Amino acid sequence: MAVGTRRGGGRAGMPAEHALLGLLAMGEERYPSSGYGYDLARHFADGQPLAAVLRLEPGMLYHHLKKLASAGLVEATEEALPGRPTRRLYALTASGRTELERWLREPVAHTREIRLEFLVKLFFVRLLAPNQTRPLVAGQQAVLEQLAGSLRGQLGRLEREDRPDAGYHRLVLELRLAQTEAAVAWLERVGEGEPAGTGG
Repeated sequence: MAVGTRRGGGRAGMPAEHALLGLLAMGEERYPSSGYGYDLARHFADGQPLAAVLRLEPGMLYHHLKKLASAGLVEATEEALPGRPTRRLYALTASGRTELERWLREPVAHTREIRLEFLVKLFFVRLLAPNQTRPLVAGQQAVLEQLAGSLRGQLGRLEREDRPDAGYHRLVLELRLAQTEAAVAWLERVGEGEPAGTGG
């Protein structure tokens, strides 16, 4: 893969690229001709659900599509039209679909990633694989609960240490813990509102 790989070979920290994979997958199921760049760009316009989380200007959209094509995750077919510029129709490859499915199942690793990457995952998993929504949410809760436990442990150790910077360090840890606990509580509400999935 061309950019940002994570443990297990997946792409890391690329919610915009995974969003494009998700939109192309939606197009295959619902709108066969929606793989044109200008159609994809409409999903990031003001008032669209996805735009509430992720903004992507046309120039960056085409930049990400080019990277995805170089990585073998999408393919582009050129269409020549009389008297008009050549246009490209983008489609998922088998590798692109596999990568999207992997990404939709994998929780994010950090609390800070909830507000962008996880929300993008949630948008697409509810549309493309609704039976995977609860497993994703439950897995994300488990990750953050483990993180919260680690932060509590760090706070406990800090209380026992005699450090000149302990006061500031405590404030940082307390903020991170509060954010993580709030995210866990939010995930619980999300999970309660979703139908039970098969997990498979």
